[in-house]
This record gives sequence, C-alpha cells and structure tokens, in this order.
Amino acid sequence: MNAKSSHYQGVAAHHDKLAEHGVFGLLAPQNRGGGKSEYVTSVFDQALLPLIRERPHSSMLDFGCGTGVFCRKAAPFVEQVVGVDISGGALEVAKQVCAGLGNVTLCLTDGDHLPFPEASFDCAVEREALMYVPDAKLDAVLTEIYRVLRPGGRFLLLDQVSDDPYWQRYPGTPLQLKRSPSGFRDAAARAGFTLVGDGPVRTPRFPAIYLAWSGLVPRPLIPRLARLEVAWHRGRRHPGKRWWNALFLLTKPA
Repeated sequence: MNAKSSHYQGVAAHHDKLAEHGVFGLLAPQNRGGGKSEYVTSVFDQALLPLIRERPHSSMLDFGCGTGVFCRKAAPFVEQVVGVDISGGALEVAKQVCAGLGNVTLCLTDGDHLPFPEASFDCAVEREALMYVPDAKLDAVLTEIYRVLRPGGRFLLLDQVSDDPYWQRYPGTPLQLKRSPSGFRDAAARAGFTLVGDGPVRTPRFPAIYLAWSGLVPRPLIPRLARLEVAWHRGRRHPGKRWWNALFLLTKPA
C-alpha cells in the first residue's frame, strides 16, 4: 500500500488510532479491543491455522499483519514469518506481541512494492487488509503478492465481501471496500492465481459473537465458539444479505 497517497495516509492513521486499543483493537474496531474484537480474531485464527498446520512451510508472508496476532499464532508452524503493515502504530504493538520469537520479522512497507525478492515465500496470508485497497490498486497489489510467492505457494485471502452495493461502500466505513466474491475471484485470476476453493467463515450476526461481546463467555472458551462458527459456515455459499467474511484459497501454479 502506497503510504504517499492520501487514501493510504488515512488508512495508516486510522489503524494507528485503533492500535491504541491494544492487541485486538484492529478487528471489530467499534469494540475497542474488547470481547467482540477478540472473538473475531479467534474466528480468523480457526479458519486459517488448520491450513497452515496441514503442510510444512519454510516461510510465510502476513500481508497487513496489524498487531501481529496471527504472526504469533503461525510462528510455531512456520520456519520464518514476515509480517508487513502500513501502520507504524500497529507494528509497535506487534513488536510486543511477537517479542522473543526469533522466527518473526516485522516490516513497515506498502503493498505496491514489497521489499522481497521474487519467490521468497511458501505461503501468504491476509486478513481484512485488501478491503482498504482501492479498485485501481487491487490488481497491482495482488500481482506483487503473486511475485513474492514461490511456484506452488498458497495465498490465503480472508476478507469482507458483499453482493450489495450499499454494503460494499458502506458510509459508516468510508476507507473500506467490500468487494463481491466474484470480484475477488476475477482479480486473483488476473494476477495469475488459481482458485482452489472459497467460502464464508463468519457473518456479522452469528449468535456467538453477542455472547463474547457481552462478556458472558470466559476467554478460554472463545476459541471453541469461534471454531463452531467456522464449522457452521462451511459449505454455505451465500450466508447473508449484508456482508460476510470469506476465505479464498489461491495457489501460484508450479
């Protein structure tokens, strides 16, 4: 992401502010790092970590790593984890979250020009980062992620999607763009990726989130509820009329 553009300056400033709410501050930001934010983070962990654990990876790029939560979760299963983000404030939190992990490196950079050689990573992951990329930049960003992946590498793209124009450009979140699932598929294909599969992992009104939001769920039980939501959504193609989080499993042809 180009930090010189006014849009990305706004994105960086927005996430700098959210990072003041701590480790979980960037997801479900209206909860300010509370139980709802932790629950959403756990849902994403439960959707992504099984895919990381199922095969060995020597290196992983966490694109838009934010406060480094997923970097830390993935570190036991990957030889080298590199997290990149446009927000210096988020990366300051990530340094604390990943302190003591010798196989995690954090980097302040944009997505237009990733500072890594071609074919550097076995795997790339993004969680709600591409929704901050304008349409005019999406192809270039996906092409750059494609460039730094090794042939046969995987890209786990987890983002908010919607088929409703109102929710795609919701006035309450002017920095975000919720693309349609077909829009992501088409953009990934233009960048050279092959789609292995995709589907929903979270909807905004799944009942478990209200339990976590209200503080009725002990923190050790949050991952169990998150795992239940991921399992419940598996196989459902259109889980809601508003928007949802979808996971796209993409590969770079060998």
